[in-house]
Amino acid sequence: MQFTLRHPASHGLTVDLGYTFSKSLDLGSEAERANQINPGGDDAYTNTAIQNTWNPKLNKGPSDFDTHSLFTADWVYALPIGRGKAILGGSNALADAIVGGWQWAGLARWTSGLPFTLESPAFPTNYNNPGMAIQTAPFRIKKQFVGGIPHVLDSATATSINNGIYFGGPLIRLPYAGEAGQRNNYRGDGYFDIDSSLTKTWNLAERAKLKIAAEAYNITNSDRFDVSPNGLGAGTANSNLGIYGVPLSTYRRMQFGLRLDF
Repeated sequence: MQFTLRHPASHGLTVDLGYTFSKSLDLGSEAERANQINPGGDDAYTNTAIQNTWNPKLNKGPSDFDTHSLFTADWVYALPIGRGKAILGGSNALADAIVGGWQWAGLARWTSGLPFTLESPAFPTNYNNPGMAIQTAPFRIKKQFVGGIPHVLDSATATSINNGIYFGGPLIRLPYAGEAGQRNNYRGDGYFDIDSSLTKTWNLAERAKLKIAAEAYNITNSDRFDVSPNGLGAGTANSNLGIYGVPLSTYRRMQFGLRLDF
């Protein structure tokens, strides 16, 4: 489902708001050319190969790229200030050179969480890839920082999973022979970003314009982390279980520019 609300250019303002709802299911999201053998890391995606070739549908689950909700926004606003505008419309040339010709623009995007799998240390069905763990009791998935390190599980939950994985513990168990386990049944961070710019234009002559621009990316300096390969430690019975290793977002950046058009 796609929904768009648009404010066409009027009184100096243009705005687009969009929402997309989607759901993607498959048996595996890797490309045909991908190496199906475990490359040597316990991460959220190393076990996406078919676990039981006699029953491939056991691998069915949300795609690695499944994003249920996506919100987007973009806007451009020529500020109504300066000569001939709603505010300070009677400004002289000097005042208009200071307060007129400003424009504010921006982009924003937010998505729901990205799916990931908890990997078991057992090979009950596929001899190249370990099976996927099976949850036996509810527990909470929530990003938190421990000693400055981002985690998707609290320390008590991670410890309980690791201590009980071989003995059918209270939260997670190993898959039995013939089982594939549960694929992509957890959600990590989604994406969030707001970029914006403020520009000022001067008309120097009939065919020349001077523009200065201040641009900022990830204005809120929001931290989001990836669950892609090597992005999240998802191997149970492993000391890095639940630890994010790769950022999905980029830290706040700012840049300034000066441009002459003629």
